[in-house]
Amino acid sequence: MTTSKAHTAWDGLNDRQRTYLDAIFHEDQAREEAHHADSARTWSSTPARVWRRIPLNSAGSSLASRLRSKGVHDPGAGSTLSALCTRGLAEVDHVPGILSDIVCVRITPAGRAAARAGLGYGPRWVKPRWALSEWLWREFTKVVAAGEDGLQTDQMWHSAHGYLVDGELARGNRPYLCVVVTWEKVNRAYPGEPPRYINRERRRYRLTDTGRAHYTERLADYREIYPEVVAPDVPPEPADTP
Repeated sequence: MTTSKAHTAWDGLNDRQRTYLDAIFHEDQAREEAHHADSARTWSSTPARVWRRIPLNSAGSSLASRLRSKGVHDPGAGSTLSALCTRGLAEVDHVPGILSDIVCVRITPAGRAAARAGLGYGPRWVKPRWALSEWLWREFTKVVAAGEDGLQTDQMWHSAHGYLVDGELARGNRPYLCVVVTWEKVNRAYPGEPPRYINRERRRYRLTDTGRAHYTERLADYREIYPEVVAPDVPPEPADTP
């Protein structure tokens, strides 16, 4: 939805409908922020149409509390939501509950744009084409922070491997990392027994030349767009790979 269409959609709402869209929008943004924070720690395949659902009549509903604080949580809620749905600004689902169905509201992209326009937030920020997503950038910085020795492969979220390691086939792959394999001797003997050595594989992520160049060139930009990610300074040139 263009900015003019978004403003037109907002202008076509009455005060009560705007109050509802305002409340739904802020609940949606809180859920989005929480989802991104959780995804940075543990990858989730749950689709957005599921995690963006906002319960209205469940116990402890934050949306109901928000509407109640504005004095508009009343028997007319259904007709107000229906008006938003008719305009394509929201959708309503009914999810089975223990005693009765739970009414869940989900804002649409058009509703999100209208709320941003009407509330003065401006158009949604769009990630530059050169930039990694925030969670991939967070994983990338782990390798940089590990230094020349590299980051053990079990210390980076597994799904990031396909997007960041050179030669992987994930859509949108960036060849910024490589996997270095070394072997070390480990004594598996119990105390008092003669030494019994085995070879143990050690796998680590290191920066490729392309990855180092990207990090060096874009570090200041990343710090601006993802200020909550602690990104170390530009790494030194690596020593010879063992």
